[in-house]
Amino acid sequence: MRTYVPTPEWIVLDWHHACIAAELLCIQRCTGCGRWRHPPRRFCPACQSDEATFEPVTGSGSVLSFAVSHRSLDPGWQAHAPYATLLVELDEGPRLLAATTTPPGEIRIGQRLAVATEALSENFVLVWADPASHDEPTSMAPRARGNPHD
Repeated sequence: MRTYVPTPEWIVLDWHHACIAAELLCIQRCTGCGRWRHPPRRFCPACQSDEATFEPVTGSGSVLSFAVSHRSLDPGWQAHAPYATLLVELDEGPRLLAATTTPPGEIRIGQRLAVATEALSENFVLVWADPASHDEPTSMAPRARGNPHD
């Protein structure tokens, strides 16, 4: 069963398009002071510049926090319950939410993650994060994970 795929707007849509075009996770970066920021914003909180680009990041980070869902309002995710949604701190500093296929009981705060994006439409990417391993590149193919979007 397919899940609902939202249609983002404005600067958030620009972020989704940047990730789709690069086929990598991209994060907004101020061209004035170099600060990374997510979610995307019109002005830099550090220097107030309105100049920024979306740049690919390493795709590495760690679990800062997570929440476990035991049921879902979206029928496409219900078969995967219970599942975790992760708050990931990227090595570059910004934090973002990510889906994972890792069972909730195996997730640990501080655990190293490989982060990747999956285009669900021409206007939307889903961010995936799973434990990093030495034999798995950070640009792993999310579709191979058995997500509810197939």
